[in-house]
Amino acid sequence: AGSKVITVTAKDGGLKMLQIKDNGSGIKKVDLDLVCERFTTSKLEKFEDLKSIATFGFRGEALASISHIAHVTITSMTRDQQMAYKAKYRDGKMVGEGSSPPKAIPCPGVPGTIITVEDLFYNVPSRRKFFKSPSEEYNKILSVMTKYALHYP
Repeated sequence: AGSKVITVTAKDGGLKMLQIKDNGSGIKKVDLDLVCERFTTSKLEKFEDLKSIATFGFRGEALASISHIAHVTITSMTRDQQMAYKAKYRDGKMVGEGSSPPKAIPCPGVPGTIITVEDLFYNVPSRRKFFKSPSEEYNKILSVMTKYALHYP
């Protein structure tokens, strides 16, 4: 979404933590409520928009699916907001720390979005055991990111 810099950080081959940070347009506070629900995307307003998507951001099912098998935290700030907002997700829904209903909390930040995925497959141990070593998983991340960097400098 308009970012010029994307940073990917991985811990233990991305299984313990995978963080994607960009300096794009950010996610509006009001949209943080729905961002991890199924079929949610800001890229489509009408059917014809499917033919003109030109970004590589998370789409539709991706964040919803990830939030069912990992702990997801999103911190985001748009250029017109005075502060960033942080929200945590489990099973496709925002979860709060003592707030009911859960809500995004204000925090310091810069324009853009940080998506942090922790403890990948924490609740699906049978899937987790099929991963190779952390260094091999890290090399897969590095390979994909290198290819994107070469194609989209």
